[in-house]
Amino acid sequence: MLFVLAQPCLAVDNISSNGKNHTLGINLGLDSVDTDISSESDDGGIITGFTYGYKFDSTWTVNTGKVFGGSFCIVTCFGDVRVLDYDSYILNIKGSLPLSNRWSVFGKLGVNYYNVMFSGGNRVNVIDTGVGTLLATGFDFRAYNGFGLGFEMTLLDMGNILAKNVTLNFSYMF
Repeated sequence: MLFVLAQPCLAVDNISSNGKNHTLGINLGLDSVDTDISSESDDGGIITGFTYGYKFDSTWTVNTGKVFGGSFCIVTCFGDVRVLDYDSYILNIKGSLPLSNRWSVFGKLGVNYYNVMFSGGNRVNVIDTGVGTLLATGFDFRAYNGFGLGFEMTLLDMGNILAKNVTLNFSYMF
């Protein structure tokens, strides 16, 4: 019954993407970070970033960009605060499966070059760099005027930490 009622919202005319292969986006969201020390609790924080994408066809897009994240110990670190900041340059390929002319579900597979800085807590201050994997999935909505809104869940492997991010993505296709 819900599908029948929602069908007019989903069944719209084709959105013209002729000549619109470039996408600029901003990401805002929350992250959860697991570390390599089992006595440390999971932390929460904020993630921001920007992306550029080039769409090869209706299914495949190559994205690059940078994300900035950080976390702070909320409950178990009173008196011994631990801070974690990271930034990551990302490169991935995005495969999209259209649900309608405006909505699509996607998956991303790629790499990230990260810079991680730990301070406080159960470890000596650490600065770490390296290359890790990027996995993501989510939904996109694209309006007629080129603006888009997306919801994404991302997993970034950064050596000693694993960041799980949930973001809202605002983008413009031109």
